[in-house]
Amino acid sequence: HLQQSGEGRDCLADPARLSEFWRMRIGALRNEVFEVAYLDSSYRLVRDGVETLEEGTIDRAAVYPRRVIEAALKRGAAALVLAHEHPNGNVTPSEHAKVLTRAIVLGAQTVHPSGLRNFSSARLPRRLHRYGEIRLSR
Repeated sequence: HLQQSGEGRDCLADPARLSEFWRMRIGALRNEVFEVAYLDSSYRLVRDGVETLEEGTIDRAAVYPRRVIEAALKRGAAALVLAHEHPNGNVTPSEHAKVLTRAIVLGAQTVHPSGLRNFSSARLPRRLHRYGEIRLSR
C-alpha cells in the first residue's frame, strides 16, 4: 500500500513507489491501457489524479497527446506520470512509444509543468521498466 502524504493524497515522488503503484494498478492486465497520474508540485496526486485515458488491444492502445495535455490542464497538474501495460512482456519501448512520449513532452513544454515521468510495465515477467524521466523547464 502506498504511504499517504498531505491531505490524504498518495505521494509519488519516489520511483520505487511509482513502480509499485503501477504494478498494482495495471501489472496483470490482458490488454494494453494508457494511464496518466496527475501530480501537484510536491508529487502528490491531485484530486481525481489517476485516469485511464485509453484501453486498447493485446498489443496497443491509441493515445492522443492533446488529450493528455488537456486533462493535465483541467486538473491543474504540475507533473505527469504516464504508464502503460505491455501484456506481451516486452518492455522495450517501441519507436512509436518514443515518438508519442516526445510529442507529449513537447506539448507539456508549451504549458511547462515541472516534470514528466514515463513508465511502461510488463505482465510477464511482471516487472517495470523505466525508460525515461524528462524534466521540463523553460
